[in-house]
Amino acid sequence: MKKIVLLAIVALLSFGSANAQKNGGRQRMTVEEQVSNLKKQLNLTDKQTEKITALYTDFQKKMQEGGEKSREQMRSERENLANQVNALLNDEQKAAYKKMQEQRRGGQCKGQGRGQGQGRGQRNN
Repeated sequence: MKKIVLLAIVALLSFGSANAQKNGGRQRMTVEEQVSNLKKQLNLTDKQTEKITALYTDFQKKMQEGGEKSREQMRSERENLANQVNALLNDEQKAAYKKMQEQRRGGQCKGQGRGQGQGRGQRNN
């Protein structure tokens, strides 16, 4: 009986680990989570939250329906979303949103170990 329980635990842990690796080790936030985060950090009004939720929902649909998009196309779509969100914000919120974007971009470059020559298929010797 102990062996069966142990095997079940090992199988569950292995499945969870494989799933995390398949997703790049991170999970994508839902539209609701993303907008909730923005609402907290930018102190959005209910009207802003509603409009931004619609923008993020449309963006997510475009990404899912788009099939194979180039990196440039995806970047362009993200910039378009950011510009649309920015248009809904007041000056104070715009400054905070810009700072959030800069921090996020900085984290993408620094924390993932793929900066300058460390991309896929290349090894550091």
